[in-house]
Amino acid sequence: MRLVINNVVLFVGIFCLYLSFSPPINAADGNNPLVAQACEKVKAKDLCISSLMAEHASKSADLAMLALISIKVASNNGTNTSFYIKKTLDTKKLEPAVEQNFQDCEDNYISATQQLDGAVSSLVSKNYKDTKMFLESAIDDAITCDNGLRKMPGNQLELPHRNIMFRQLCINALDLVLFLTTS
Repeated sequence: MRLVINNVVLFVGIFCLYLSFSPPINAADGNNPLVAQACEKVKAKDLCISSLMAEHASKSADLAMLALISIKVASNNGTNTSFYIKKTLDTKKLEPAVEQNFQDCEDNYISATQQLDGAVSSLVSKNYKDTKMFLESAIDDAITCDNGLRKMPGNQLELPHRNIMFRQLCINALDLVLFLTTS
């Protein structure tokens, strides 16, 4: 009798271990249906879906995790854009007005990525009011950069397009956080 109990316990243990490493049943095709459902609530739906589905963690994420992933995606994009600005300032001869706008945007991106770090911390601690405030501040930084870029000559550079993408990612993250707090 003791051998049967030991075998049952061993089987249950192995089965539980298997379940903990297997993908969720609703993600049999590798997609999380919650991604599409959540992205219906944002302004840039296609960008939301593509940016979240590009992250492996989204495949089994709940809504809170999707909001966190969206903030991290925006933060990574902001960091990459900040590197692009620095590289452009260091390697290209820009007109003085363009250079000043790039320097201003560099400051905006430093601030925005700090705001996104704050948003991550607030979201993890479920302080949704502060999460919203940090995301709104990051969006304001992107808008400030955009306002300077609209006035500058040299809009053929890549920064205006990068800035629009960053702003949309931040807005999507904010929309997902708002959806999280109302669901």
